[in-house]
Amino acid sequence: MGTYRYGKYVRKLVDDYCVLDLETTGLEPEWCEIIEIAILRVRGGRVVDHYQTLVKPEQKISRFITDLTGITNEMVADAPKVAEVIGPARQFIGDDLIVGHNVSFDLRFFCMALGRDLDNEYADTMQLSRRAYPELRHHRLQDLKDYLGIVSVAHRAESDCESTAQLYERIKKKQTEQAAGHQGLSCKGNGKNTPL
Repeated sequence: MGTYRYGKYVRKLVDDYCVLDLETTGLEPEWCEIIEIAILRVRGGRVVDHYQTLVKPEQKISRFITDLTGITNEMVADAPKVAEVIGPARQFIGDDLIVGHNVSFDLRFFCMALGRDLDNEYADTMQLSRRAYPELRHHRLQDLKDYLGIVSVAHRAESDCESTAQLYERIKKKQTEQAAGHQGLSCKGNGKNTPL
């Protein structure tokens, strides 16, 4: 098993991207496995397509993970193995910017399952939210959902993708409004915009 490069971190706010979220059997991709993959394709700020599948791991899902995710051993008993679904998931993403919340976690697992590097750029809504909402003490996805009134089911991959997409769009809107406010507070002098 090796260490893979999982793309280039950027702080981009764009209209076309894919949101990625995984559920796993634990925290370390070297020892733990993917049990659910969800990806939303967003175009013009709107979800236009999705990819979602449960994944059958080699090891049993612990009671702790079942309590956290709602995914049971029975639910994945007839699911495909990760080798069957990681290629189609990669194709679904294509060259898009990958957006996720604490997305480096998901990308480490994704690359380990893929067995190679990713070249996509990626943006992390956890990092972006720290700049957008500095008044919050914590920036976990649930904290931000509560703060912004985003409603979804917690800790299932597709639901977390939907929440992350809404969060990313809220951050974009806030930054656009702030930028417009700064422009409104500037005056022209010697051909340059100068803040008041």
